[in-house]
Amino acid sequence: MRRLVITILALLALFSVLRAYTESPPGVQLHPGVIEIGDGASSVGIEFGVMEKSGEGLWNLLPLRVVYRNGASTVTLGLNGLSFLLRGGASVGRPVVVNAPVSSDVISIGGKVTVNARVDGDVWTLGADVELGPKAEVTGNIVALGGKVRAAAGSVVHGTVNQVPELKIPFLGFLGTQFSVQVLSLGRQLLGYLLLGFALLLTSFYRTRRAQGLYASFGATWRESVVTMAVALVVVPLVAVLLVMSVVGIFFLPVLVFALVILGLEGFLLLCARLGGMLRKMPAESAGSDPLTLFTSGLLGLFIVKVPAFLGIFLTLVNAGVASVLGQILQLITLAAVAVGMLYGFGASMAFARGKKAAA
Repeated sequence: MRRLVITILALLALFSVLRAYTESPPGVQLHPGVIEIGDGASSVGIEFGVMEKSGEGLWNLLPLRVVYRNGASTVTLGLNGLSFLLRGGASVGRPVVVNAPVSSDVISIGGKVTVNARVDGDVWTLGADVELGPKAEVTGNIVALGGKVRAAAGSVVHGTVNQVPELKIPFLGFLGTQFSVQVLSLGRQLLGYLLLGFALLLTSFYRTRRAQGLYASFGATWRESVVTMAVALVVVPLVAVLLVMSVVGIFFLPVLVFALVILGLEGFLLLCARLGGMLRKMPAESAGSDPLTLFTSGLLGLFIVKVPAFLGIFLTLVNAGVASVLGQILQLITLAAVAVGMLYGFGASMAFARGKKAAA
């Protein structure tokens, strides 16, 4: 299994590097896949990959780019990191109204964008118009593919304005339906499940001893885990504020966030493995005895956590108001379960580390 994982990662890395050194844009572009639709004169393409290094030296995980080419001109939209997985990353089939300052890109597919405030980023629409109010200020570019840009007197755009109203994007009518919105939500949930499953795979097979120890400690250290979680909810925000106030400390804030996420994710994944082992009616000793059993139990536990969200997505497709509200509640249940699981997982990881240090 380890050789298979290493081989897959090596092939992905090799293919990405080969593509990186054949690309002309500045920076390192690790995009192993491209989907492009064109009519000969112009084209719209989607590039997706594993990771990307921008000109500022920042690395993004799972980059996604939309590229429009018309003759010698090219306009590119880059979605940073995992922003496409977030609800606010892109709006599909719904109008977007910006009445308060926004510090990110505004992306809409099939829905008109109205800007009445400051946007620190780009504004992109596919198959929809962009309307700028008198108080609108956009620091980046505005691109309307299949739509028009209308600007009122007093609006300010620091970048360029590109509009191609005659461009026809295939299947855009479908993207504006409620069905497509839920399909996108389902895709986000499935991709999140796959990413968590991959993290579980790495934890189970490459950090086996720690994973087995943490798995076995859940039953004995739950009190310490709860206390640690409660203390962390008070101490961590205070430490973050102190780091922000310090000129030197602010550089350590990303390290702190990364460490907290890793500890919380590790604990959450093994908590899911414990849940999966209980559902399989396996004793704690045998459920965490080998990496494969640990991994499969974790996948089952992750699926149970995701089930309310999957059911909620299907219920929102029903036109009845009660079913739609129930579907939204179910999706919130999954979100709350993941949040609580991450918090408890952080407490469990810290309690396990403290117990291991005391035993040594």
